[in-house]
Amino acid sequence: MSTGSTPAAPTPLHARTFLGHPLGLYVLFFTEMWERFSYYGMRGLLMLYMINYFRWVPSDASTVYKIYTTLVYVTPILGGFLADRYLGNRMAVIIGATLMAIGHFLMAFEDYPIFLTALGFLIIGNGFFKPNMSTIVGRLYPANDPRRDGAYTIFYMGINLGAFLSPLVCGWLAENTLGSYHSGFTMAGIGMVIGLVTYLLGQPLIKEIVDSVPPAEIANSAPTPTNTALSEAEAAKTPSVLGGLSKIMPTLLFGAGGLMVLTAVILLSNGTLNFFNAVMLALGGISSGIIAWLASKYEGGLRDRILAIVGLGIFVIFFWAAFEQAGNVLNIWADKHTLRYMNEDEKAPTVRQGIPSDPTEKEREQSTVMERLSKMFVLKETKAEVAQNDDKGFLHPLVNPIPTAWFQSINAVLIVLIAPIMAWLWLRLGSKQPSIPMKMAIGLGFMSASTAVMISAARSEGQPYRIELKSSIEQGTLKVGSTGQLMIEKETPVEGQAPIIERHAANQGRITIEDKMLVSVGVLPDIERDRIIAASAPKAFQTKLAELAELSKKLEGKKNETRSVTLDAIPEGFDLGYAGLPNKHVRLNVATKELITEIPLQTKEQVLIGVAAGNPEIRELFSKVMVESTKFRVSPMWLVLAYLLATVGELCLSPIGLSMVNKLAPRQYSTMLMGIWMLTSAFGNFVAGSAGEFWDVTDPVQFFLMISVVVGISSLVLLVTSKLMNRLMHGVS
Repeated sequence: MSTGSTPAAPTPLHARTFLGHPLGLYVLFFTEMWERFSYYGMRGLLMLYMINYFRWVPSDASTVYKIYTTLVYVTPILGGFLADRYLGNRMAVIIGATLMAIGHFLMAFEDYPIFLTALGFLIIGNGFFKPNMSTIVGRLYPANDPRRDGAYTIFYMGINLGAFLSPLVCGWLAENTLGSYHSGFTMAGIGMVIGLVTYLLGQPLIKEIVDSVPPAEIANSAPTPTNTALSEAEAAKTPSVLGGLSKIMPTLLFGAGGLMVLTAVILLSNGTLNFFNAVMLALGGISSGIIAWLASKYEGGLRDRILAIVGLGIFVIFFWAAFEQAGNVLNIWADKHTLRYMNEDEKAPTVRQGIPSDPTEKEREQSTVMERLSKMFVLKETKAEVAQNDDKGFLHPLVNPIPTAWFQSINAVLIVLIAPIMAWLWLRLGSKQPSIPMKMAIGLGFMSASTAVMISAARSEGQPYRIELKSSIEQGTLKVGSTGQLMIEKETPVEGQAPIIERHAANQGRITIEDKMLVSVGVLPDIERDRIIAASAPKAFQTKLAELAELSKKLEGKKNETRSVTLDAIPEGFDLGYAGLPNKHVRLNVATKELITEIPLQTKEQVLIGVAAGNPEIRELFSKVMVESTKFRVSPMWLVLAYLLATVGELCLSPIGLSMVNKLAPRQYSTMLMGIWMLTSAFGNFVAGSAGEFWDVTDPVQFFLMISVVVGISSLVLLVTSKLMNRLMHGVS
């Protein structure tokens, strides 16, 4: 097996150390810190970018978020395998860091193809980087070195230092600079480059330790008492605690994996599952097959340890499914439902954007990539003017409102504060401290309590606002359902058949019509207001707009060309000032009734043009509802408390898991098993994203209740089975 480096001498006694640990650990600390800076900086902005910039509905944004956050934990399986067999850990880390840096810089450009390409680079790069960094940390120490747990704690602190700083920096840049979200993404790329340079310069300090137990000794080692941690050699000679069941486990896992793959193929072919969901089901089957293959290579205690990793990993999926709502649903909650002004009243949201001035020909000619990058970090003019004239100080308007991404830093700073307390608690308890499975069950319990806090937050936010209707609200594709809910109708043409008509509840089903009164519960976000107003545009206009969007696809990459459609009639009150698009991009020729575009009309432009064409009374009504409902935004302390409980849960589970895998995994396949452990996060993110797809149509109280109950049940199940899980570890604690 190639390690990609020349190992150090077997003994660590002559290695240079600092605070009792090899200097290489601190190189890995700062490398990982900057990599996490780039990852969490980008992750904290991703959902907000898709919703606020691309104007995607949360369910569609959640689908992309699900695919991205799932695959960044799937690719470590392949990255770990290539590192174990061909590349070596060090070369894999360098390749991964380089690919991720490219991906972050590509995020500075808004074109859809570039956006998707950037995500691809990040996904593949993370696959090479993630498992190998964790493995190298363990290899800085000889087998059974008591410093290894402390090393992972230090390493974990590097992760959280990067996770703390990145949302503060990238989030502030996204809301206060000319580059907006693209400034934040570029800053994430700069952080990744710093991490790569740190790793390259620190190579001479990273000294891996050769395993001092020759493979031949495994067959000649005698077992030790079961109340101590068995070495790999001893575990191989120890009988399985599962008895006869252990012998058939590889076969059962192969069979289960095959069944899952077959089911995925069948459900994909009949349309029950979409492509990505079918792929994930098949991946579950493939993963089961890989685990079966690994288990078949070992017997006795070593096989038990592999099964323990897998068994605990299943429970960990439930934890991450709830925890990873932080970047998804809780990010939306912070942006749309949380009061973010620190020491002043919230300003009313802007209803009419106005028409921006068109860039001059000279400005368009000078709009090169480098010119754009040079202006990206310049402070927005409005922010700069207010800051210079604000009597409360220059920084006051720059943190009002609090950048949404800043809430992503809460978890990281709490880890830094609470981790030492947790470490002291475990030491204080000594031999009485809970076992690894018990700690994980406790972690799941805290995660369930965290989500329960958000149930209370949603109840506090869910206040009703009533306003009298002066005319029928059923305009365009706006409809009223049988239960009084306001619905948006969508018609999908089918060749040779009648169109498919679907109806979706507006604003999570929280807008109803009761006795000529409109009742809106909780905050009406700007994106939901826009969807409703756009749906009120005449059906004929919506058809023409869809036709223009299709024609405009041919404008991709072309300059000084236009596409147009002729409207049957100009909608009453049509005002492109509500779209906020330059005349150069989209304009209306009133004389000829032509709607003209020079740019491809993506979702963002279609929604904004729809708002411009919306029914004037509906536009006025829901703009008022949006403004008035801002008073229902809730205190940020709900999120702080939820993150506090989630952080305690994470500290009971995540760092313990990394160390556990390093202790339990057979050395020959340690990187691959570390990758499989990362796969639990992949499935957790998949479930988290799948749940997020229902945010659009689920009342917030019901949404958080569902997650809290499921995670709570998983905690109880693990609590009951914790003794069996502990026995499977054969002394590892």
